[in-house]
Amino acid sequence: MSTRTDLELIPIPGVGLSSLLSLGGLALLAWGASSQAIHLDTGAGRAAALVLLVTAGSAWVVALVIRRDDSLVAGVAIGTMALSGGALVAFAPIAVIFPAVAVLTAAVRWPLGVGAVIAVSGWFATLVTVVAVGPNHGLILGCLAAILGGALIGIARRQAVERTELAARTEVAAARVEVERDRATLLSERNHLAREIHDVLAHTLAALSVQLEAFGTVVEAEPDTSGAVRDQLDRTRQLVHEGLEEARGAVQALRDDAAPLDDQLRRLCAQQQAEFTSSGSPQPLSPRMVVSLYRVTQEALTNVVKHASGASTSVSLSYRPDRVSVGVDNSSTRTSSTLHTSGGGYGLRGMEERLALLGGHLEAGPTPEGWRVTATVPLPAPTDATDYPGTT
Repeated sequence: MSTRTDLELIPIPGVGLSSLLSLGGLALLAWGASSQAIHLDTGAGRAAALVLLVTAGSAWVVALVIRRDDSLVAGVAIGTMALSGGALVAFAPIAVIFPAVAVLTAAVRWPLGVGAVIAVSGWFATLVTVVAVGPNHGLILGCLAAILGGALIGIARRQAVERTELAARTEVAAARVEVERDRATLLSERNHLAREIHDVLAHTLAALSVQLEAFGTVVEAEPDTSGAVRDQLDRTRQLVHEGLEEARGAVQALRDDAAPLDDQLRRLCAQQQAEFTSSGSPQPLSPRMVVSLYRVTQEALTNVVKHASGASTSVSLSYRPDRVSVGVDNSSTRTSSTLHTSGGGYGLRGMEERLALLGGHLEAGPTPEGWRVTATVPLPAPTDATDYPGTT
């Protein structure tokens, strides 16, 4: 798990305040170390100090540039900075900042064991060079104190970042639980409505259907009954049957087990004697989308019957990666009575309101052949299931 933050002393590359501060600190450190090294007694000591300073500074810059914490180059650069900086302490005491910063960065970026290796390497380099140049217990202890201080700051920073991430994960988990609770409540309410529709509307229509069947038996038994009465009775039977199918469909939709939109539209077109076509790869649709598109299509077909009775009608269902649409076309050239004036426009308004709830829209207007109504609903974009998008 990455714990990198914008406040690291050795930040990721980019134009930012932390990068400028890090480079500025490196420049001041290099100036201070070189000033101390100039006053050395021997030329060999000054040359060794210069080489170590260039090595430690270059490693600092490389660590600053490397983006990935798991990069081997980043680990080598930080380790080199600790070793060369630790060795430089014998010639320029201010160089204790190099191993301290290296340990701090390792403690923030990597597990504690890696930071411990960096810390021991830096301090051991100081110990060896100080003993070789001339024993100085103050430098040895000072470097050790600086390294321990960097380690403590790095560990504290890492723990702070981990606590922040844990809090964010907990908040996301709580939000998901709340969403699931709301969804369960909604499903419970929908199931309640489904039971009410089934118990009241469906039972009432079923009882009416039984009565009509009984009445039909009586009519059939009377030879003097007119043909108009028989036709009206047949039409009433058909309407009741369709009402029962609608009630069952509504109950199925409320219980999240509605039939696919293709099947529902195909049955509806068969009832209305309309041609049905489907194109594109079928996409999974929510019950709300299925019901809304079905009702809009039903309303459009009803308007065809009201305003262009007898006109040839076609229904086209189109699936696209980002949307699904249903078009209803009729071949009538009669435009004096349009959907905008039918029933005060409430049917058209109802269609628009249904689609608006799903983020969709309705288009209705004349065509060279007659009239067309198109309902379009966007499909939700696929999402990646990640626990917490802020971590790597």
